[in-house]
Amino acid sequence: MKTFMDPIYPDAEFSQQRLERLLERHTSDRFTADPKERILLKGGSILSMDSHVGDYPVGDVLIEGARIAEIGPSISEAGATVIDARNRIVMPGFCDPHIHCWEGALGRIIPENVPQLTTNPVAAVHGAPTSSRSYMHAAHQLFGPACRPEDIYAGTLITLLTALEGGITTVVDNMHNARSPEHSDAGIEAMVAAGGRGVHAVGSPRYGDWAGQLPRDAFRLRDTFFSSDDSLQTMRLFTTGFDDNTALFALRKDLDVWISFDSGIESQPVEEFYASGWLDGREAINHANFLSSSQRQAVIDGGGQVNVCPRIETQFRYGEIPYTEWAEQGLRPGLSNDNPMTFGIDMFNEMRALYLLQRVEEHRGGPKSVSLRGVIESATQKGADNCGLSSVVGSLTPGKKADIILLDVGGLPLFPRNNVLSSVVQGAGIGSVDTVLVNGRIRKWAGKLLGVDMARVQHVVEESHAYLLRTVGWPHDAIDFDD
Repeated sequence: MKTFMDPIYPDAEFSQQRLERLLERHTSDRFTADPKERILLKGGSILSMDSHVGDYPVGDVLIEGARIAEIGPSISEAGATVIDARNRIVMPGFCDPHIHCWEGALGRIIPENVPQLTTNPVAAVHGAPTSSRSYMHAAHQLFGPACRPEDIYAGTLITLLTALEGGITTVVDNMHNARSPEHSDAGIEAMVAAGGRGVHAVGSPRYGDWAGQLPRDAFRLRDTFFSSDDSLQTMRLFTTGFDDNTALFALRKDLDVWISFDSGIESQPVEEFYASGWLDGREAINHANFLSSSQRQAVIDGGGQVNVCPRIETQFRYGEIPYTEWAEQGLRPGLSNDNPMTFGIDMFNEMRALYLLQRVEEHRGGPKSVSLRGVIESATQKGADNCGLSSVVGSLTPGKKADIILLDVGGLPLFPRNNVLSSVVQGAGIGSVDTVLVNGRIRKWAGKLLGVDMARVQHVVEESHAYLLRTVGWPHDAIDFDD
């Protein structure tokens, strides 16, 4: 067991036994939040992502119950369990507004999105006939219809645990494979089991047979699983921008929830939607490609949010990442990982991809690239904005929920600590995430997820993986080396 006892804190009410009791309680399946519990993260480099709070080369963060109570250069340890953060960067957890979590058991099964019968990347994304290595074909035409509820559970669970492992504390699960009420329930059950903060964005399948329970089943989901606004799990609706969403807009108003659009909104009269009130600022636009300047301005003026997917766009749209045009017009996008079938879920890689691609464009005569702080803001607060949780998470701000990650800067990859922003964007990785707290509860400690039976998780995922490949007649080996 890792120890944080140190005589540098001679007056702290602190002992290894007390810390072990805290970890035991936070690991227990019977954990209940204690609003009086105090945890002090002491001596870390604080990257708050809140301009009013500021940053601290050395500082403390006090957590009371589920919330951040205080941030400063030195906070009294009285009544708190102290965690030594001196060799840590302390920062807000990442917020990802756009992952199709059900695909997790099929992680990286498509090494490259290869369209067939068309050289138009837009047409390929919109569903033109494609090869087995095409995401649209594999995800929506092959594997999607083959999924049982247990496959939804397995894929969603491994995706969300991977996100948590890498410091992504909030995820909007863009669930576009809700083939029956049981499929939706399985995705939600996996979200609860994973233990992070989640938003279940329920949407209809693109291809194949399904129960046709949506949109009416959204009311059952709300009443069954999401009756509390203060829950770790909330819900919204999901759709593509290509569809006629008139009925869905009316449903959204009845449900009083956000909506996520996945591609195609540029084909709609966006300005009219905002003018009429069909869109009201509670929408997140994934990818955010191809909108005109006037459409972008309507989104910005209407209070909507957008997120971009740097790694996915390198394949699906050949590097066309609409980050700069949104930022220059007044709205900084969030970052999202999109689909696990092509890339591993990893916010550090998304940040690096965005920063490097922006630098390349600048060197080629394009606009000035995003700053390191801007990249981190997209992965934290701007992601939270897209998640509809602006006032809840996204920064280390007193009063916000304690969704916090600690990056290890004591080991070789990030030692010695120099520029914190560069360390996060250009040095850190999933292995740097030492500790993760969600809602004040320790979910990862000393580099290991707490309370997760990984042998069981792996068994569930492997069974699902084998079933899906067998059922669709996947034309590649289960473990292949095709390029």
